Amino acid sequence: MIEEPFSHVEKTIDQFFATFNPEQYLYLDVLYRFEESDLEVVLEALDQCRLPKRYTSFVDVLHEKFTQKLNLDRHDLFICTNDEIYIKRYFKIDIPKDAEERRACSIPAETLLAYKKTCFPNDEYKARLLELLPFAIESTLNVKKINPLEFKRLFVSVLVNLTDIVVIEFSEIEDLKEVRALSLYLLREMFEEMMLRIAEDILMHFSNQERHAIEFLSHFGIHETIDSKGNRYKPNPILDESNRAWNMTTIRSTMIQYKKSKQSLFSKQKDLGSLKKRLDILRTELKTQEAHLKGQHLLLKEIEEKAQAARMTIDRLEASDSKEVKFVEDGVEKMFERRSLMAQLYRKEDHLLNDRNHLQKHIRELEMARANKQKSIYVNERRLSDTQTAITSLESQGHPIDNQYARICRALAKTLSQR
Repeated sequence: MIEEPFSHVEKTIDQFFATFNPEQYLYLDVLYRFEESDLEVVLEALDQCRLPKRYTSFVDVLHEKFTQKLNLDRHDLFICTNDEIYIKRYFKIDIPKDAEERRACSIPAETLLAYKKTCFPNDEYKARLLELLPFAIESTLNVKKINPLEFKRLFVSVLVNLTDIVVIEFSEIEDLKEVRALSLYLLREMFEEMMLRIAEDILMHFSNQERHAIEFLSHFGIHETIDSKGNRYKPNPILDESNRAWNMTTIRSTMIQYKKSKQSLFSKQKDLGSLKKRLDILRTELKTQEAHLKGQHLLLKEIEEKAQAARMTIDRLEASDSKEVKFVEDGVEKMFERRSLMAQLYRKEDHLLNDRNHLQKHIRELEMARANKQKSIYVNERRLSDTQTAITSLESQGHPIDNQYARICRALAKTLSQR
């Protein structure tokens, strides 16, 4: 396929957005939700070109165009999932300073608990929030796109917007004050888990030695730092629950060991999959061999019965004095000269015995092949069992470095949470 210049594709996209009306996809004046089919023209156009370097993916182009179309600001959330695109406008709720339950927009906790039980009887919001979070990280909290100062300004609005989306999706609440109150109520339960996921994402990029992640983490230390844009960062060390500061060196060392331990687990899981496939193939081959062997045994029995019948007939003819005898050939009884028939039967017997000997040899070879196949199955079953045991042990007990990695995650999540 010949790629079109981005300038041509951008004209097509701009023409689409010039007539596109997003308001028909608006919920409660704050949430837009689009399916891929709604933006098919744009997505097909983007699929036909190579993006300029300023975009990391087609999602950045969509974000830029929707920002222009809807006049979005940094606190509005844009995420592109595998199936849908969400745009969530951030809104504020004005609460009097002397109001009760200010953290819950002055709505009683009992009311919010009742909403939670009604809208999320099985705590569905937890899985949905964690499902949407990676897309929000990629879109807004991506260390490739923002520095720690920008992260500090944005992360709360991102998490609030995400929770607003889930509340609007799962409930029939139409009052934005109640939407926000329930969002904050749920977010307090999920905040630490979501910050841990964000910390894990940053550490993953850092372990892959990505420059932006290294620069991002380098701002967290015991000394003031200044980035390339002249932004000053006050001392903000990554402290764990024991008040131990984690610097770039200790984090890097831990991440190298942690990555190796996970690669070891991944390797064993990959081996497990290969062994299962290998065993399936071996067992199928064994069934085929056994079916073929059974057929060869039946054929051998048939040959031996024919050879035995020929020998019995020869013995009777040798005991006879008749010059001519009756003999059934091909289902028809005929008269044969006795000695000529005996010669014919001797040849037939020799042929059958020769076939029997060849077939017996072939059967021995098949039985040896079957025995080898059974041995291979046994060996691979043992390997499978050992690999499963090793994986279970690694997953249940973990690697010694796992605890240290978890401490760093918690410490980084706590540091990122500070405003």
